[in-house]
Formats: sequence, structure tokens, C-alpha cells
Amino acid sequence: MSECTLREEQGTTANLVERLEELARDRGWLDRPAYHVDDETYRFADVYEGAGRAAAAYTARGLGPGSRIVLVLPDGIDAVWAFLGALRIGAVAVPVNSTMHPDELRRAIVIAEPDAVVCEEDPGGPPAHLIAPEELRAGGVAPHAPATPDTPAYAVFTSGTTGDPKLCFHTHGDPGVYERAIGSVVDITPDDVTFSVSRMYFAYGLGNSVFLPLHRGATTVLSRARASEDDALRIIKERGVTVFYGQPSFYARLSRHPDHALLSGLRLALVAGEVLPAPLEARLRQVLGERLLNIFGTTEIGHALVANAIGHRRDHTIGRILPPYRMRIVDEAGAEVPPGVPGALEVAGPSIALGVARGSDPPSRAGDSWYATGDAATVDEDGYVRLHGRLDDVEIVGGQNVHPAETEDHLMRHPDVREAAVCSARRGNGVTALRAFVVLDDGASPERVRAELLAGARAALTWYKVPEDVVFVAELPRTPTGKLRRRVIRAMAGG
Repeated sequence: MSECTLREEQGTTANLVERLEELARDRGWLDRPAYHVDDETYRFADVYEGAGRAAAAYTARGLGPGSRIVLVLPDGIDAVWAFLGALRIGAVAVPVNSTMHPDELRRAIVIAEPDAVVCEEDPGGPPAHLIAPEELRAGGVAPHAPATPDTPAYAVFTSGTTGDPKLCFHTHGDPGVYERAIGSVVDITPDDVTFSVSRMYFAYGLGNSVFLPLHRGATTVLSRARASEDDALRIIKERGVTVFYGQPSFYARLSRHPDHALLSGLRLALVAGEVLPAPLEARLRQVLGERLLNIFGTTEIGHALVANAIGHRRDHTIGRILPPYRMRIVDEAGAEVPPGVPGALEVAGPSIALGVARGSDPPSRAGDSWYATGDAATVDEDGYVRLHGRLDDVEIVGGQNVHPAETEDHLMRHPDVREAAVCSARRGNGVTALRAFVVLDDGASPERVRAELLAGARAALTWYKVPEDVVFVAELPRTPTGKLRRRVIRAMAGG
């Protein structure tokens, strides 16, 4: 189905919030629970009434179509109201991480160039632009602003793992595309209760907690605080969660929790954000079986466009491309390679937004062009895609390209290894070799594990993939979204 056809099916006048509210009314969901937040439950009717009040507050401040509104809020009902209220009046919502260091937060606000900032605490900036969440709860309702599927609706920051963060502007029509693509795999219903440890300032979390459940009538649990493993398992048990979303690093900690068997009650467990290590996938399969689904997407895409599905999955892959998207694997010259040959992953289709440096820059879209995700991958004859890591993660040892994930997977097969990361490091004699950073389980002997890891790697891997030494650390450096900070790892290694 072409992007044009998709856009036409979504209509030409209704904005996203108007469509979602009409959907809830038509399906009889208005009195059903939409969100559980702490001890409070909010119906679908409460969600859209709150969005209307937020829209009225924005309008009273002189905000309207095209205004950029930065949301510095923890996940919760205020964040939902603030986000949907902005879209209702045709403004562009820009959710950011409310727990960022103040300097990083101020940098994000400078990049976004907002007309207003909704926040619980003053992050700095012109006082006239600050709006407290309480102000959004006042009376009144603002009408839905006219919008087309191509009208900018919200912008999300890239993670900044490979440079300064950029803003990706998505439209009122994009969430409908996500619903068609990944929604066909997750297939949540009004009987489902969903919970995402990925937060709403992250594209993956925003889709998990807002777009997919509001399109499908499911109930969603929101946690103001970032969930720990204890929190997640408690929420799964107490709220009867059926669909759970997380990153590999979070699943790694869950899999070693004494109560990890609680995961067996899930209907689906989705994992995204980075390469899922094969040893971790094997541990999770023991509890979840085929209900563990590895999926792939980026901030630029908006949510997932490659996924495994129940009955259609393959271990150690991210699945197959989801319509209406397309994909290919290319070599350094840009020519498509045959199945089984590694190369660079490129995708095409609706919703792909290219990052821009400032909020005032015109939104940029990939259109019909191929978008390079920056990932090294292989596709098999059946269309299943295997990720090898980021192209810029590749280490060079002995003149050979080394994908860290292969060595890391091997190290993580050791029963006492919780996490592992490797990178190249230049020795005093000028020779470059791999160095491994490893997080051990409590009580494990570092000397014994080091000897076993090095001996096992020498026996199983080609020489240039074998770490020369192992450094034990309390934790690996990660972004707030759970991605490994490879640049920090290299700095730790002195490489």
C-alpha cells in the first residue's frame, strides 16, 4: 500500500486527537479504564476531557497551530493530557526526559526553541513561557484544530549516542501507520493491560503508552518514577499486565530476579532498543517461549517496522519487515547484497522523519528515498533480519572488522556474567586488541571468571575476536533509554 493511499484512508481534516476520541466513542470505550497511575484510574472519557482542558489552557496562553510546546513531565496522566492537548490545538508537542541533568535539559530546550514549556520545576528560561501542570487542569475546552495527515504533531529527540541530539518531527498521520504496522503484530485489545518501562519521551515508549493503546482500547499502566526490576514485577502482578515492553538491558536484570517467573503470566513481552544478546534470549525463552518478540525501530521511523510475531518468528533475529515499509541490505557502494551477505540496513516507507538541528528548522521527511539506519545486518532467504550492531560500533583488530555483539554474546553465556561490552584498545606497544568490560553476578569470583572467559573465548572465537583482558565494573554506561554508550566504553578502555 502506498504512502499516498495510507494518507487518503486517514482522512484530510481530522487531527489525531479528534480521530482517537471519535474511535473511543464509536467503539464504546469512553467508560473503560485507559490508564492506571499509582492508585488512580482514568477512563478514556477522562483522557479526552483532560486533553480538552489542556488545549483550552494553551489557547489562553496564545498558543495554537504550529506552536512548539516542550513537555518536561514524568510519565503520568498530566503528561498524557499535556501531550494530547497540544496536538488538539495543532501545536507540536516535544516530550523530553524530566530526569536529565539540568545542563542537558537546558540544552534540549534551546534546541527545541519552544513557545512554552510545561514543567513541574523551573528548568530555566523565560518565566512567561513556563506552564505548571496545574494550569492545564483548569476549566474550559478548546476545539480541535484542523489538520491533515501531514501536519506536524510532535517531535522526539534522537538519543544522541553518535552526536548531538536532533529533533524528528512526526505528523498526525504517522501513528496510524504505526498502528497498521506493529499494531498488527502486538494486536492488543480492550482486554489487555500494557506496561512499558521505556518512557514517553522516547519514541518507542510514546507509541507503547499512548498511540497503540488509544488506538486499540487497551488499559495502560504509567509510573511516574523510572521502574526498577522490583517495580516492574510488582506492577505486572498487581495490575495483571498482559503486554510488556522493555529494552535488552532491563530484561537482563529481570531474568536474574528471584521473581522472574512472574513474566510467565504475560501474553506478550516485546524487546527493542538494541541487539538482544543470544544468551539472554535463551534465558528468556525458558520463561516466555514464543511470547518473547524481538522488534526493531528507530526514533526517525517513530516505532517498529521490523518484528517477529507469534507463529512467525526466528530466534536471534529482529523478524521481518512490516507493511507498508520496505527494506534492503546494501554494500559500501550502495548496491543491494544477496541473502546471507552482511551489509548496511536501509528502509523506506511512510513516517520516516529525518532529524533536524533546531526546532525552527523545517521538518524533514525521507519520502520515497531509502533511509540508512546505521545498522549492520544480514537478511536470510525468508526475509528474517539479523542485526550485528551499529556500523559505527565496528572495532578494527589486526586489520579485521569485529562486531562487538558476537564477542559479547559469547561472554554472556557464562553463568556468572550479567552484562558484557567489548571495544578495541591500543596497548603500550602500539598493538590494538579487544578489552572486555564485564558486570558479574553477586558472589562470583573475578579471578576464576576472568580465567574462564579468556580460555572459553580462545577456544570458541577467531583470534581477533578474543579479548586480551577483562575488566570488571559495577555497571555499564547506558543512555536513559537503555542503549550502551559505546563512546564511553572506548574512553574507559583508552581506545
